[in-house]
Amino acid sequence: MEMIDDEPDLSIYDFNSIINYIKNNFIQILLLFFVFLIIYTVDQISNINTILMAPITMMPGITQEPIKMLKKRKMSKK
Repeated sequence: MEMIDDEPDLSIYDFNSIINYIKNNFIQILLLFFVFLIIYTVDQISNINTILMAPITMMPGITQEPIKMLKKRKMSKK
């Protein structure tokens, strides 16, 4: 009983086998490409969000100290 392979083994030296591999696994290769594209896009959106939100947190009029002072004053009145 001899086993007959319909497809030859994949070889990096055989250009046709590489083309056949790409044809057979096109969807998987495309999805792998999209994973990196999505990661890059999310990273860029995160950077833009950081740039837009940074001036809001650095406003000179907003500090945490007055809030602490108000809590101390309320406690001392009791």
